[in-house]
Amino acid sequence: MKIIINSLIFTVFTLNCVAQEGNIQINQDSKIEKLLEIYKSIDESSDVYQIQIYNGSLSGANHKKSNLDSDFPKWKTKIVHVDTDYRVRIDGIKTALEAERKYNEVRKKYPAAMIITPN
Repeated sequence: MKIIINSLIFTVFTLNCVAQEGNIQINQDSKIEKLLEIYKSIDESSDVYQIQIYNGSLSGANHKKSNLDSDFPKWKTKIVHVDTDYRVRIDGIKTALEAERKYNEVRKKYPAAMIITPN
């Protein structure tokens, strides 16, 4: 008789057990989306060749970038901050052949230029 009662009690309790259900709501700062976009844009730029024409101070980088923009207005240029230096680079070069052609053209005016290969 004890076995039947214990079995019945066990069956009743196990039938009433239900897994927990619920909804999770995550509230995040809008700046997180902005950081993700920046991270994605940095990752995208790692698949292209770049030509670096300057490495030094911020004022020198701004001066070189303005000169570069006036010399080659159709090319995408940017200033990259690495450690304590600022680097002026031509960005968005898809192939090694295109990088070599642009490098030969840039080197006439900026002899210290060098090609940065993608990782």
